[in-house]
Parts: sequence; C-alpha cells; structure tokens
Amino acid sequence: MSEQMKDRVAVITGGNRGIGEAIAKAFAEEGAKIAIFARNEKAGSEVVQAITEAGGEAKFYKTDVSDKTQIDQNTEMVLKDFGKIDAWVNSAGICDIVPFLDSDEALWDRAINVNLKGVFLCCQAAVKAMLENGGTIVNISSVSGKKPSSWQTVYCTTKFGVQGLSQSIAKEFADTNIRINNICPNAVWTEMWDQNKYDYARKRNMKPEEVKPYFENATPMKRLVTMKELADAALFLSTDKSSYMTGQSLNLNGGEVME
Repeated sequence: MSEQMKDRVAVITGGNRGIGEAIAKAFAEEGAKIAIFARNEKAGSEVVQAITEAGGEAKFYKTDVSDKTQIDQNTEMVLKDFGKIDAWVNSAGICDIVPFLDSDEALWDRAINVNLKGVFLCCQAAVKAMLENGGTIVNISSVSGKKPSSWQTVYCTTKFGVQGLSQSIAKEFADTNIRINNICPNAVWTEMWDQNKYDYARKRNMKPEEVKPYFENATPMKRLVTMKELADAALFLSTDKSSYMTGQSLNLNGGEVME
C-alpha cells in the first residue's frame, strides 16, 4: 500500500455495491477515510464492516442522491464526523434498456433524478465543502456519454448530461483548487449488468449468456474493464498525480471510443 490518500476524506455515492464499492475499498486501502452515501443500509453497512475489518475507517450515511435535503444534511454530518471532505466520487446510477417508444415518463424521471440530478446535487454539496481547501470530484459517466446507443435513449441522455455538467463546473472552479473529471467505462460487469443482460439480449436477438462475450469481442482489447482498473483510474483522478487535469473524461473502454 502506497497510502497515496492517507488522511484524506472521501465521499463515495453508490458505495454499497458494484463500482462504488470497489472504489470505496480501494480508497480505504490507500489510507482514505470513507463516507458511503447510498440507500441500501444493509449493503452499505457490510462494506463499512469490510473496510474496518481490514484496518480502515468508514461510515455509512443513508442517502437518496435525488434528494437535496438528504445530501446536504449528510454532507454536514461528514464534515462534523471527519472534519473535511477532500474527494468525492459520484458512482450511484441506474441503467434501463428499453426501446425509445416504450420509454415512459416515469422511466425518464427516475433516470434523470438519479443519474443527472443526483450528480448535480452532489457536485454542489461537494464544491461547497471544498471551497476553502480544494478537492477532487470524480463522476462515473459512461461510453454512453460519448456515443449514442439504441434502446438506451434515456440513459445516454443522462450520461451526455453528466459530461456537460462536469466540464461546466470544472471551468467555473478551475482557479479554486477544485478539480472535476469523469471516467467513461464501457460495460462493467456488475450486478446491474447481470440483470440488464436479459433486456440487451432481447435487443440483439441473442441469448442472455451471449451478451458478455458479445461485449468482449466488440472491444478492441477483447475484454471488459476490471474493477481494479476503474478504482485505479478514480485514485489517479483523486490524487496529485493528476494535479493539472480538470474537465477531462478518461475513456476506460479498451479502445472502443478514442478521442
């Protein structure tokens, strides 16, 4: 362990599972004190327990990222509990694979509230907490924020929105020692994709068990991104190793998108 985040305090939204869980544990291994914002208290508490049993420090804060009051109150609690916030990773997100004409208003509202409004509200809370001493924000976007995809109109809309949101905030606060960057992975085989493979299989007229190999073969590097690679990218963007980077998006997709 290099302890490149020793004594830093990091908020991880969606840190109770998947990408957020991997990042929370990786940050803790590097010496960070972890605040997990998520709705599922049982899963979040299990991650906290795993971090503390490994010798780290973490605390769970039950949070719906689409609720400004909950975000603001829990941000204040983190500042009270840990004294500061140095890093913030917005990992909470949802993805539905639905034909455009079958996408209803409820689906639109749910995705916008979590994937875009949630990032907006969390970035506001993070910036306010970091104005005095600076800090880093990493938003987990997607390759779907760089290129369109059929049957994912609403999801793509939210991720394209995160791109513009992040760059606008980065521009406005570039002279305050607050840096905001994105990570844009391709399909990450988490619990969410293990559920989504059935809808994606219907889209491609294939069997569910063929979906993961399909993604692997469609990627120039012939494999999907690993959790460690995602966590390493988040670490890079949250430390001084990326001190001159802001408003950027790391394409973590094995060559699927190059720009």
